[in-house]
Amino acid sequence: MGRSTLCGFGTDFTSRRWLSLDPCGILCVSMSISIHLFALFALGFTMISHYLLSQILYALLYVPFSALALASLFMATMTDPGAVPMGARPIPANLASESDSIVTERDTVRGGLRRRRGIRRCRKCNDNYKPPRAHHDSVTGRCVVKMDHYCPWVCNAVGIMNHKFFILFILYTFLTAIVSLALILIKFIRCGMSSTISVKQSNNGEAVDTNMSKIARMKTRAGLSNADEYRPVATEFNEIFGGEHPTLSWHWFLPLPVRFPEWARDNVLGYEYNLSFPSVPYQEPSDTDTESVASRGSSVSLGRMSVTSDRDLGDVESDVENILVGSGGPLDQESEHSSSVKKRSIAGSMT
Repeated sequence: MGRSTLCGFGTDFTSRRWLSLDPCGILCVSMSISIHLFALFALGFTMISHYLLSQILYALLYVPFSALALASLFMATMTDPGAVPMGARPIPANLASESDSIVTERDTVRGGLRRRRGIRRCRKCNDNYKPPRAHHDSVTGRCVVKMDHYCPWVCNAVGIMNHKFFILFILYTFLTAIVSLALILIKFIRCGMSSTISVKQSNNGEAVDTNMSKIARMKTRAGLSNADEYRPVATEFNEIFGGEHPTLSWHWFLPLPVRFPEWARDNVLGYEYNLSFPSVPYQEPSDTDTESVASRGSSVSLGRMSVTSDRDLGDVESDVENILVGSGGPLDQESEHSSSVKKRSIAGSMT
């Protein structure tokens, strides 16, 4: 980006306060600050409640380390890394030796490189004096003494004046990460890790704990299906992670294929399959009892009478008349009239 200034902040020779205005660096240093602040509040609200040891570690270690990390980050960002000011001169004691030294520089007139006798100057800094241990930083646009590198996470070049703050920022960030890991482990152990990972608040945790899918749990709770329909096949293993035991095991954390015991595989999947099976939809075997019944004809029960499909229509009419007219109980004329109407309707349908 080079030298720039904004409201007195920048890396130009005339800037009152040092601040690199590199867009990438501003984005990265904002992320560095946000991550530290987020971790500070997230751990305080989620990891230390009801745990005295966690509260002690958080108050005595994490908060100071986090504050020191943010302070080191601020100093590494806002401190002049050792930029050579305009008009800087060689040290008088070294002026004679530097004036007699051979300097290799780029020839702007003829092109290429040329060698001359004299002090070192930086062409990109308007031929300003360039000390022996200085290097030009293209991002800030300045020559920086003992420049190590430009770090976007602190939005500044790392030089002789801010290298200390850069190291401290890395150190305290590392220490906050160690304390954070300790707080997470304490939370994890206190919550319980006896046999299985039980996270009741999450759907996946409940699936591991109950061996039932989300759809199965929803249908069971809504009363749309019987709980026995979706109950686990066995309790000797976990249906989510497989294996031979229901307890936490090393293969749970590795992306390995899920394998069930041979004796329970078909029951877990709910089907049977073999490579020798034909690649066509399965058809049920024919039922011999059904065929024998169908060959004799279907029977329809009408009270105490059995009517088969191969009987004559006349027999059907006679049976209907017997049922309507007399089966041991008195019938009035209205019953006889309805019987005659039904017989005429049956005869009409035949014609």
